Amino acid sequence: MPSFAFCRRVSRLDIWCIHRKDAPIATENDPGISRRSLSQLFLMSGIAALVAGIVAVIRMRPKTYPVRVIAHMNDLRVGGFKIFAYPTDIMPCILLRPAEGTYIAFSRTCTHASCAVHFRPEENRLDCPCHQGAFSAADGSVVFGPPPRPLPRVMLERRGNDLVATGMVNS
Repeated sequence: MPSFAFCRRVSRLDIWCIHRKDAPIATENDPGISRRSLSQLFLMSGIAALVAGIVAVIRMRPKTYPVRVIAHMNDLRVGGFKIFAYPTDIMPCILLRPAEGTYIAFSRTCTHASCAVHFRPEENRLDCPCHQGAFSAADGSVVFGPPPRPLPRVMLERRGNDLVATGMVNS
């Protein structure tokens, strides 16, 4: 009858066991893990944990956006729009003037497939030509189509006669 080195109850009826001959016991020919290998394992684990912690801290930091003048108050007529880049020169945005004294701006990149959206003033919406998605020009919400999220909104401030972009908000 074999002797058991380790037994564990898996369920009420089954008992899982490792026979002594199958158990990982160090012998003269196979000394097991060395101190150096164990130290290297701990060192690499510590480095991996440090890198993961740094990445987590970087991702949790609030984003900072540049403050940029994007238009002057009288540049747009009521019902008009202007294309501009914000927060970088390669991220297209659109500024809308739906009423006198009211300005609103959104990212021009569709949240579905990153295509550029186009303003349709007669329907008061932003259309994506790639997969026939549409967003409301009033608040950037999805009207229809495959986009999963609303358009990110550009935060605007009035400073004298200038319209200034101060940040982005994902709705």
